[in-house]
Amino acid sequence: MRKYFAGSTITLAIALVFIPFLFVSAQNAVPDPSKSSATASQPFDPHDLSGDWIGETGPQNSRWANKTPEPPLTEWAKQHLLYKSISHDALDGTLKDPNNPPNNKVRDNDRAFYATDLYGVPVNDPLGEYPGKDCEPESAPAMYDTPHFSLLTFFMSPERIVMLNNHHREWRIFWLNRDHPKEMDPTFEGDSTAHWEGDTLVVDTIGFNGRSMITGVVAHSKSDAFHLVERFRRVDHDRLEIDMTFYDPKAWGDKSWPGFKRYFDLVPIEKVHDRVYKADEFTEWICSPQDNKNFDKRVMDLYKPQ
Repeated sequence: MRKYFAGSTITLAIALVFIPFLFVSAQNAVPDPSKSSATASQPFDPHDLSGDWIGETGPQNSRWANKTPEPPLTEWAKQHLLYKSISHDALDGTLKDPNNPPNNKVRDNDRAFYATDLYGVPVNDPLGEYPGKDCEPESAPAMYDTPHFSLLTFFMSPERIVMLNNHHREWRIFWLNRDHPKEMDPTFEGDSTAHWEGDTLVVDTIGFNGRSMITGVVAHSKSDAFHLVERFRRVDHDRLEIDMTFYDPKAWGDKSWPGFKRYFDLVPIEKVHDRVYKADEFTEWICSPQDNKNFDKRVMDLYKPQ
């Protein structure tokens, strides 16, 4: 299926038909975050993140859930980081209809409230930028944009924690008990070091190459000075909270941008006849430029005037 359905206007229109069904499927697979599961009160090791975690649905886990406004962009950032357009609704900006402001309780991807972002970048452009558009890595934090499509799998060891993200097949390494290298080659995923502060895993990532979006609703890229701090905490046996703060001296000077949170639920397993089965099955999700082009062509051919 075409990623984000953002290849053409027709493709986007079809997406708006199917998105509700995708959300229903995700909600059926994930425990209702407003209700405690049968195992939520079980004892657990707060320093053990191992296992599979699937993102919750709902406004608490939305890209628009953060109420902290973005710090003002520097003049350098306005010249070097802004996109020409983005494919999603903005966090804030110029309303299409001043009499129809966003309702955060029901807001989702198929309602377009803004015409431009704060800096005049057009939004809701089907051909605009979005994370991983040309099959490049989405990178953190944009990889958490669609948590209901993301399966996070953690592998723990004394030296490192490996996090796999099924969406776009990305993996990151959180190095324990070491500092960032004094010299590093900038990469999509950056260099991540981690330490425990009580029951919270603090992950510090620098060394990004500046070639990826922050999220799909922020109409500018990271600079190569972007600095991400994530705090992973098991709220209970079944729920994981990720609290993120963004720093980018080239974009925001000495200001930080806090308040970004994502929530993931532990995927339950069942043991039947000495075999372990996952309650949720996740298919391969690989971004292929050629497959994307073929999908768009089939859709456009289907809707050509007869």
